[in-house]
Amino acid sequence: MPASRAASPEGRSPLRALRSLLTHPVEWACGLLMTAITVSVFLQVITRYVLAYPLDWPEELARMLFVWVALLGAVLALRRAAHFSIEAVADLLPRPLRRFLVVLLRLTLLGFLILVAYLGLDATMRVKDQVSSAMEICMSYGYASVPVSFALMAVEMARALWRDLRETAK
Repeated sequence: MPASRAASPEGRSPLRALRSLLTHPVEWACGLLMTAITVSVFLQVITRYVLAYPLDWPEELARMLFVWVALLGAVLALRRAAHFSIEAVADLLPRPLRRFLVVLLRLTLLGFLILVAYLGLDATMRVKDQVSSAMEICMSYGYASVPVSFALMAVEMARALWRDLRETAK
């Protein structure tokens, strides 16, 4: 029996269970955010063109939610390796050098993602006293999308790096 199947009673390894816990909330959040954006924009259209009394806050809410869904969508794209990449140079390299290049690129990207998450957290903390113009809520709610999504992307990159390092060691 493989070690991964014996790791838990359900036949799932702890790492797989952790990935499942991280995967589904992000997908659900994206779905709920898209629903909220749709409702918000629909409300704005109805109040503006049907009632001739436009509200200010639905447009601002939709904009803030769109930033969140775009950045959380980037987490899902990274997890599914759906981002654009050019592998022409890597394909010309011998297999051991190609593996080294992949690990080096993942380490570089991991560092970048951690840096952006840190800087995003700093920016989020700096705007905690600012209030949005229409909804009059703390601007940190919108800014928090950067550190949250980049931290999640860093987790995904670390997971991919760990997988690559294990394969390289074989």
